[in-house]
Amino acid sequence: MPSTKRSTRRAAVPAEPEVQLVWFSTALEELTAFLRSADVFRPLHHPPSGMALDLSLGALLLAADALTAFADDLAPAQRLRWDQGRRRWETQLASHAAAIDAKAVAELPHRLNLWRAYLQDLAEKAAEAAAYPTEVRHRVIISRLLEGLRDARGDASRHQLQPLDQDLRQRAESAPFVWAPALARVYPPESYWFLYLRLLIPLGRTPA
Repeated sequence: MPSTKRSTRRAAVPAEPEVQLVWFSTALEELTAFLRSADVFRPLHHPPSGMALDLSLGALLLAADALTAFADDLAPAQRLRWDQGRRRWETQLASHAAAIDAKAVAELPHRLNLWRAYLQDLAEKAAEAAAYPTEVRHRVIISRLLEGLRDARGDASRHQLQPLDQDLRQRAESAPFVWAPALARVYPPESYWFLYLRLLIPLGRTPA
């Protein structure tokens, strides 16, 4: 059953780029086993200190996005490691396309439930607005997963997302980018408008 357990993490970006690079490299080492499994979320066997994040397709996509955005801030040796990891990731995307698509299809219901649960909490507790920069991560992952599913396999999720997005637009106003400024390079407002919002208080009820 898709999870509805809310995140307790309060950092919009889980870790510094150097730590994300270690996590990303570790995740790539375990990717083949993950793709062969039925898991949607899978604890890493050797997670880096400071980033106890489960392996999932969505987490990999966001880590790759962050490393792309922060690549110029990495030390030369780390930049080389990122370049190697990026090429390996691109190879995996091409060579295991069917398995990766299957992971996207499996993860989407979980992310939709987590995002819906947060929006429902907002309707009841105005203080939850402070968690928006953290919880919007689920909405970003939904978009990233759907970008890889251009066919009918993503249609059900797109349909469920429409009323949630409509309600969010009605309850928010335009604002500066909610994450670290460097990440705006990979999340433009045209596609990631929900990262450029400020929630209005009080909030109404969200769609069921």
